[in-house]
Amino acid sequence: MNIRKLTIRKTGDYRELAPLFAAAGLENTERVPEGFRFGFAAEDENGALAGGAALVKAGNQYVLHDIAVTEALRGKGVGRRLLCSVMAAFQDMGAERVCLAAKAPAFFRNYGFSEIDADEVPGLFHCRECESFGTKCTPEFMVMELTKERLLFVDSCVSTHRSRTRQLCDAWIRRFRKEHPGAVTDIAMAEPGVVQPMDRESILLRNELIQQRDWEAPMFDLARQFRRADYILVGAPYWDCSFPSVLKIYIENIVVADLTFRATEQGYEGLCPCRELTYITTAGGPVGEMDLGYDYIRGVGRMLGIRNFREYRAEGLDIRGADVDGIMAETLEKINHG
Repeated sequence: MNIRKLTIRKTGDYRELAPLFAAAGLENTERVPEGFRFGFAAEDENGALAGGAALVKAGNQYVLHDIAVTEALRGKGVGRRLLCSVMAAFQDMGAERVCLAAKAPAFFRNYGFSEIDADEVPGLFHCRECESFGTKCTPEFMVMELTKERLLFVDSCVSTHRSRTRQLCDAWIRRFRKEHPGAVTDIAMAEPGVVQPMDRESILLRNELIQQRDWEAPMFDLARQFRRADYILVGAPYWDCSFPSVLKIYIENIVVADLTFRATEQGYEGLCPCRELTYITTAGGPVGEMDLGYDYIRGVGRMLGIRNFREYRAEGLDIRGADVDGIMAETLEKINHG
């Protein structure tokens, strides 16, 4: 079973998510956990629940109390999207570390969590009091120390099969996490149905909201997310000398006067503190000097205040007789060595 569109929304209703948690084998889902703040519900294109997570604050400790994905959609990226949303929310709450009890520790280890003894966080975990502990259930207690750094991954890898661009982006993100332990990864999905093109009605609404300086309006969610990022990764296949049109629609949504840039007597002044933007692309044919997508991204980035850019690209992948594995391996090596 594949999922074409995933929407993640915030919810204050733990009971909405409890059946999902129970079906995944999580314990003590009959009542709202003490210290529950809110949760996230991941929904597919039909509005069906695909996954969920519950965030708890116990005293001065932050706990990912529950996270689960429906069995049919495991391995489809739902858990990754959920966890990234969760960790960004914890960072926004001011958390310096996040604890959890993991039944699948390898998954969380990939995102920077490490094992601890439950005695290091007394009162947080009641697993040892459960009759299933050590028999039916053998969780690992884990923690992640957070920094203030945030990576934004603008995912425009719209391929219907295993995206080669996405493979390179995943490798870059793994290297980034090693170099920036404790940094939080945020994800913006540039795909149809998630980002909406600007028409006359939406432009008029945006102008009105800008005049009111209503920056918390949902219309500006993507722009606020972009402005928060310390590092940005844009992944997009090379299409028609640039990139898929949905990435242009995403850009229309983040270029907002007085939020991500402002006009001055000297011209435009960017308001985004991003330290570096990395652009990753793959092409079936040769790119050469016709790298218009990267040129455009750099132009917009400079307008928004970004000064440092880097590109990785693998080209000629669909040329007859091309050494596809060799081209990809060479690009991966460049990514892994920075």
